[in-house]
Amino acid sequence: MPPEYLVIGDLTRDLLPDGGSALGGTARYAAITASRLGVRAAVLAAGSPGFIPGLPAGVQVALVPSDALSTFENHYTQHGRVQLLHALGARLRAADVPPAWRSAALVHLGPLTGEFGLELADAFPDALIGVTPQGWMRAWDLPLPAPIRRVVWRPDPAQLRRVDALVLSIEDVGGDEALAASYARDCRLVAVTRGARGATLYIGGAPHEIAAFPADERDPTGAGDVFAASLLLRLRETGDPLAAAAFACAVAACAVEGRGATTVPTRAEAMARLTAHARHDTPGL
Repeated sequence: MPPEYLVIGDLTRDLLPDGGSALGGTARYAAITASRLGVRAAVLAAGSPGFIPGLPAGVQVALVPSDALSTFENHYTQHGRVQLLHALGARLRAADVPPAWRSAALVHLGPLTGEFGLELADAFPDALIGVTPQGWMRAWDLPLPAPIRRVVWRPDPAQLRRVDALVLSIEDVGGDEALAASYARDCRLVAVTRGARGATLYIGGAPHEIAAFPADERDPTGAGDVFAASLLLRLRETGDPLAAAAFACAVAACAVEGRGATTVPTRAEAMARLTAHARHDTPGL
């Protein structure tokens, strides 16, 4: 049986200041979110021999053999974050997709190191395609380790029109509002996230401001990936971008209240948060 939700992209190793490491990556947070929301999820990623992805039971995993995992290190300075790339995983190709997964209803392309191109969407002609493009907005010099620098992503308009929903953060574009809005000329739905300041949702090119839900934030790690996965899943279920964005805000608000992915909510918890927020914002309820 094909997965309902397939996410493709690096599962990463993130180096920590104490000398240890933690698993990360869009694919990890997105798959955990889908699983917690009760959706049959799968991940296609690179993996070294003996690698254990650290995903919930029931999430299917296909690993492309790789000598290394993509490995990042973050340093926070008074001038902002400096991110280093220590290692690269193998590239991912359409031929690596298990045949049974090609009929997945929803495909989330989540590159982190340019491990595949946007043309991978063509392998899923019948799927709803969601994209988080941050891996196409990064560059670095060799040899590794090397600092990551931001680059402007200019996708082919025809390829971007194949995308049903594009989700990126305002940090991905270096605060360039015009660049973020430009993607909405070719993509029917673009969500630009702004952390605790909510998001801007471009629907057919028209902007709609989406307020974040109040949250007792403890750890924002992966919140953008949680938001993206929730938005895509609810968009497929309802076809309503604004309702999908509200649901995604509820899920993300729950997720940031614990460390890592420990408080990514179940569907019942997310709906309860959504209902409570609606009552709080509606006079007389």
